[in-house]
Amino acid sequence: MVWLAFALYDSSALLLWPVVALAAGGAMLWRLPGVRFTWAWGVSAAVLGMVVALYQVYLAVPLLQGAFSVVAGVSLVAFAVFAAVHVVLMYAGASTKPA
Repeated sequence: MVWLAFALYDSSALLLWPVVALAAGGAMLWRLPGVRFTWAWGVSAAVLGMVVALYQVYLAVPLLQGAFSVVAGVSLVAFAVFAAVHVVLMYAGASTKPA
């Protein structure tokens, strides 16, 4: 939901892409858990989420030295946690066999 809020606020299709991929992956895992394509989509959506979160961490690092160091620190920690969650999701999706 955070990505959706940013995408709508910024009117950016680039930010909307992770929202669509992750929402579609979650919906397919919920509705069609036995389909092989669903698990591939879930893993690829987790990879995309991890890449976007790591990119946000990369963008926050230079801001730690400036006037926005508190905001950058909070952002860095939050997106590092998001990246770790996506790594867990990626591993869980890759190691789970479809029913």
